[in-house]
Amino acid sequence: MRLSLPIACFAAAAKAAYSGDIVQYWVDQSAILVNGTVINGLPSPPSGWFEAIIQGAVYLAATETKGKSLAFQQLAVSHAAHDSLLWTFHGTRLYATINSKLKAVLGSIGLDASSNEAQEATQIGREAAHEVIVARADDGINFFVDYVPKPARPGVYQATPGGQPIPDTPQAQFIRLFGGLGDVKRFRAPAPPNATSPEYEPFIDFVKAQGARNSSVRKPYDTETAYFWRESSPIQWNRLANNVIGDKLATDVLASAKFYAQLNYALANAAIASWDSKYFHNSWRPVTAIRYPEIYLASGRDISDPNWTPLLTPTPNHQDYLSTHATFGGAAAAVIKAWNGGDSVNVTLSSNVTVDNVGVITRRITNLTAAAYENGDSRVFGGIHFQFASDVGNEIGIWVGKETLAKFDENWDKF
Repeated sequence: MRLSLPIACFAAAAKAAYSGDIVQYWVDQSAILVNGTVINGLPSPPSGWFEAIIQGAVYLAATETKGKSLAFQQLAVSHAAHDSLLWTFHGTRLYATINSKLKAVLGSIGLDASSNEAQEATQIGREAAHEVIVARADDGINFFVDYVPKPARPGVYQATPGGQPIPDTPQAQFIRLFGGLGDVKRFRAPAPPNATSPEYEPFIDFVKAQGARNSSVRKPYDTETAYFWRESSPIQWNRLANNVIGDKLATDVLASAKFYAQLNYALANAAIASWDSKYFHNSWRPVTAIRYPEIYLASGRDISDPNWTPLLTPTPNHQDYLSTHATFGGAAAAVIKAWNGGDSVNVTLSSNVTVDNVGVITRRITNLTAAAYENGDSRVFGGIHFQFASDVGNEIGIWVGKETLAKFDENWDKF
């Protein structure tokens, strides 16, 4: 009888599981790695793309372990996340860090590493990661695209101050969409206002006044908006989603994995769609338009200011239209809204990247659509996007998000 209690306790411990949402745990680790690599000056994988790869692998592992114990599922998806993270962060010297993320949860998952059960779960996770990695290895992200700068006319993209002469990631427009969405060109945005047209002038006047670093008209709340949404957009929207969902799916690994795969497929697809429009329209940034030395506005006004500097610096080294930040927000809000059953939420979110000696900013989010528009507008108040790039970007993002959801059940395994 004296042995019965320890044996029973050992058996219970062997079936223990991680107490939180294991999918959210790996979403958080991705966020920590991205924010950390930016802070330390190390490269990080393309925004949106790598999170979709990881969550695709996690969802595949979750589907393969449906019906197994909670601990078994948690171990399988953890190995899927770990292996795909290592692949996407290859070359960033983060191997030990990523290994430590897995080691940190193994004890609480509770499966004996030498047991057949643990070995089977581990193998399923590894195979899931391998399948997704192989599928994405030739998805277009490695292509060389020879961008040729166009003549420096009004409206045409020109290198931004401090940036490289060639804009970032010209191959991104050719990356295969996630989840079988087909040809990215169907999401291409209509042409933006012509820089020499009358309709263009209110847009440049607005960003020049509101987006200047030393603006005297921008409201304090709008300044905070620019800083609050400064974080990598896919990471921030995943954190917002965590707050909306909470621990509701902690014991339903499959449901949690499906939601985060939908969210991150939509985010990746929004980025690819945005990049297609960027390189098709090849539009200049506000800093170029405002510093342009010649008169080009339809009214004949001279708005040139060679010393104008945006609030957020440096201006990203790629085209203005569409705002990828805005497409991210539109797509993410569409997915979260579908899961939530509407716009209404009540969550608190704090900024996770601080710049310009501005501390952490905390905001209460009560409406997902409003949050998405504010997310896009943050780049206008930051002086790095025109309002039309934000507005149309948000709408394209919503479209992409809805399409990703509509095709997910049929095409989720089209990595």
